[in-house]
Amino acid sequence: MYKEYPTFYNYETLEYDRKSRFDDPYLSVDEVLEKHTRIIEEYAVKHLSGPIPEENKYKEVGSGESIDDRPEMLRLLKAIESPKIRAIIVVDVQRLSRGDLEDAGRLIKLLRYTDTFVITPYKTYDLRDEFDRDAFERELKRGNEYLNYFKKISLRGKLDSLREGNYIGSVAPYGYNRIVKENGKKICHTLEERKDQADIVRLIFEWYCNGDIGVTAICRRLEAMGVKSPGGKSTWRPPMIFTILENIHYIGCVRWNWRKTIKIIKDQEVKELRPKAKVGEYLIFNGKHEGIISEELFNRAQEIRGRRHRTKTDTTLKNPLSGILLCKKCNHKMGYNTYRKNGKEFAKPRVMCNNQVHCKTGGAVYEEVMEAVCKSMKDIIEDFEVRVETQQDDSIKLHRNLVERLEKQLADLEIKEKMQWEAKHHPDPEERMPSHIFKDLNSKLLKEKEEINDALCKAKDSIPDPIDYRELAVKFSDTLDILQDPTKDASIKNMHLKDIIEKIEYYRPPNIKITNENKKELGYDKIGRKNMFHSEPFEISIIIK
Repeated sequence: MYKEYPTFYNYETLEYDRKSRFDDPYLSVDEVLEKHTRIIEEYAVKHLSGPIPEENKYKEVGSGESIDDRPEMLRLLKAIESPKIRAIIVVDVQRLSRGDLEDAGRLIKLLRYTDTFVITPYKTYDLRDEFDRDAFERELKRGNEYLNYFKKISLRGKLDSLREGNYIGSVAPYGYNRIVKENGKKICHTLEERKDQADIVRLIFEWYCNGDIGVTAICRRLEAMGVKSPGGKSTWRPPMIFTILENIHYIGCVRWNWRKTIKIIKDQEVKELRPKAKVGEYLIFNGKHEGIISEELFNRAQEIRGRRHRTKTDTTLKNPLSGILLCKKCNHKMGYNTYRKNGKEFAKPRVMCNNQVHCKTGGAVYEEVMEAVCKSMKDIIEDFEVRVETQQDDSIKLHRNLVERLEKQLADLEIKEKMQWEAKHHPDPEERMPSHIFKDLNSKLLKEKEEINDALCKAKDSIPDPIDYRELAVKFSDTLDILQDPTKDASIKNMHLKDIIEKIEYYRPPNIKITNENKKELGYDKIGRKNMFHSEPFEISIIIK
């Protein structure tokens, strides 16, 4: 049965373009998007009263499998919430999603309940219609089935390429450049030594294996030499050194399934992890590229890593602030450091920034930090109790003020519009406003009215939920009691803190060494011993959820 669809206009239609892995591999992303734009433009000129406006075009540069991996798609789905948008135009339905059934269901639901049509050069889909919805869903499923088939074929091809010694990674390891070689009619990718970086790789292995230097000391040496890290930054971190030390490409090999993506369920959501494979879980092949170091030196580095590996006898959580306490200067997590010798504690535990070597933030005694956290929580509880007594809710009050301000601006514009019409139709022709001036002023006023009206509608639709300060005060009081209870485990305290606190920001200026030149300025009459340091008080601020 023939179905008649409503008329659509270009200004109420959004265009979505995305390069698929099934497109011509010899075409760039820009070339594919340009080709799609040309097809859509021809259709739009013929059926939609003109080309799609530039501000209505969404061009996806990347090509993630799921909707959440595509920023332009997320922007488009947000845009269709506006009643001004009535349709989306694409080259084919599968450009919108080739994800799993969950992605397809999410897309159908959003299009259906926003009354958004999907237009392709071959068919228009009304997701409110049962038959159109079924056809649309079958198209998405077909795309997902073909995607899974393509991935299987692609993986098989990659494995065959690795067996031949080719390098299939998109980014070359530190010390190499990725190059293309021709082998008859075949084109293959391999690696070529990059002299400046390869010498650094050799130096790292030499220091680690023959110089008995740890990875942290290697980092400091490289920074002192001004060597840029693999990411192009001036700072090096131990994980970067470990990545180099365990990279088998440096002995002329290639590997398969080294960082295999696995999916797990956590908090009822699918999470993707890429753990390092254990020995025997990945494949190694001889590569076409030349190694940078000898196999003997590489194996020695692995042996040293095994000998230097320290297993903790007690892995129970000791710090209730773990994962919450962050350095305000560099946003790194604050570590919990203990000081023991021969099984005895010779100094109190301290919290220190894990990036202290670079940000220079001063550390503090753990007990003092905990006291400051408890004091801040007490202040927050008192603030909640005051708000309960005065029935104060700033968020609702501010939102109400916004709505009232927008309503007043709209009312003022209504009065102004009425005055313009009266001026245009003034009884005295000499006092009457000229038509061209009225037209210009009135169009500006109508545009301003439309913008304020849209803002007012959004403001009314987004009224914040009232905050129950009484409940918050109770939750913070209970957590504070648990935090101050010495019988409770640190893991229990940490769990309760994470339930109510987003993060705790910590800041302390760097320690200053006291010298004869600065002792008076710092408030010291004399220096009692060598290597005395002056510390400023630390500050913390709690960000609640």
